[in-house]
Amino acid sequence: MSTPTPYQESSSPALPAPIPTRPVAGRPVDTEPPVFSWTPIPGATRYRVQVASTEAFESILYDDVRERGAALSLGTVLPDGATMIYWRVRTETAEERSVWSEPAHFAVPASEQEAEDAALRVDAAPVPLQPKGMEDPPVDQSAVPFSWEAIPEASGYQLQVAPTENIADPHVDFAVDRTTSVTLYDVLPVEAATYYWRIRPLFRVADPGPWSSPVPFAVAPPATEEDDLAPEAADPQASARAAGPALEARTSRTLSLTVSLIAILSFLATIALIILAG
Repeated sequence: MSTPTPYQESSSPALPAPIPTRPVAGRPVDTEPPVFSWTPIPGATRYRVQVASTEAFESILYDDVRERGAALSLGTVLPDGATMIYWRVRTETAEERSVWSEPAHFAVPASEQEAEDAALRVDAAPVPLQPKGMEDPPVDQSAVPFSWEAIPEASGYQLQVAPTENIADPHVDFAVDRTTSVTLYDVLPVEAATYYWRIRPLFRVADPGPWSSPVPFAVAPPATEEDDLAPEAADPQASARAAGPALEARTSRTLSLTVSLIAILSFLATIALIILAG
């Protein structure tokens, strides 16, 4: 286990933190050793994982760089009698690192608490908040935010996203811990202009709660530099207003030259008449 250094203490608010997706929601791990995974962050060169026996992370059991979807044997670091384990993850690059994710938790050996937890199930679906329908503008594919209302006693949530309303073959299907929002970075292909998403609550031991109704939303390709550079005068009226002073200046100069020329010609004509009369 590596020792944290001052380099690891500072963080960049510009670099997003991952969202833990497995193991989460206080549910028992389904593999041994458990596999840890989280949402990907564009530009990340590595991810650091911390494991602790308390949610406050006073005593860290594990602290090291890990790959997404890699198994981690915890048998040698877990304290005797531990039944609930907490973990978190952050993004790191060569120059900066994100803040830590919100802690996720999972159960280890079976405990006497499981029988009590099995009764803690609310038969209600979360209410999707964002995206909330096709009436909203298309969402930038490079960062799609999802949020929903919390369900009492829920220890986590399962999110699914698919290009069809029946969500038979979801493109996104993962669980999160006790959070009510998640942002997917560069995950949804832009080939499908419309997606549907739904959410359901998870409980530590009881069966998952019901799914919400699928909510459609539109995605758009990320904005390019060409899109950001708007024409200087896209408004014809603005163009006319901008050209007005210059046009008026040119007209004034032309009029002045014309008047001067007429005055000179009149003077010459007067001289000629005087000469002829003499």
